[in-house]
Amino acid sequence: MSVTRQSVAVAVLMSCAVALAGCGGGSTVGGSTSTVSGSAVELNSGGDCAGRDVIVNRDGAGVVLDGECGTVTIEANGVSATIATSNAVIVRGQDTNVVGGQTGTLTLSGRSNSSTIDVVESIDVQGNAVTVLGKQAERISISGSGNSVNVDDSGAMTVSGNDNVVRAVSLDSLELAGSNNSVDWDSGATAPAVDTGSENRLTPPGA
Repeated sequence: MSVTRQSVAVAVLMSCAVALAGCGGGSTVGGSTSTVSGSAVELNSGGDCAGRDVIVNRDGAGVVLDGECGTVTIEANGVSATIATSNAVIVRGQDTNVVGGQTGTLTLSGRSNSSTIDVVESIDVQGNAVTVLGKQAERISISGSGNSVNVDDSGAMTVSGNDNVVRAVSLDSLELAGSNNSVDWDSGATAPAVDTGSENRLTPPGA
């Protein structure tokens, strides 16, 4: 009998330990905000970033993010997001549209995404069939294919993908390595600093 009692006691203690271990999650049950990892929060219904990193992971979500945002990561499909100010925006899904005023870095992977952010420090287009509109970008990198990028003022631009259409009012420097791209700009650099691509169509100032 003593052995049986001891076995039962051990089983009860193990059950309690498992239950206690499960109490450490960061989610807020019944609320619109939950902690995903580290300081990142899930804001699938929008809200105030309050300086935090944000994750949107619900397909078809319509999100308005106010305040100062850290890194906003969109991992779902068919999302419509308005982001006033952020340190970075990362789009990994597809069929997502992002509108904003200013961000540090904009990374667009996936397919058929679009972005209209006025001022961006660095744009990295990795996906395909992506559309980007903006007023100012210090650096632009296009490694995907079939994209359309239209900005007013661009600093350094690198196009290594294929079948992209790029339009800029002002372009400081251009490096071209892909094929069948179209690049058109009005002022700034008069020719690519590097051109190792093929069958690209360039319209520099004065052409």
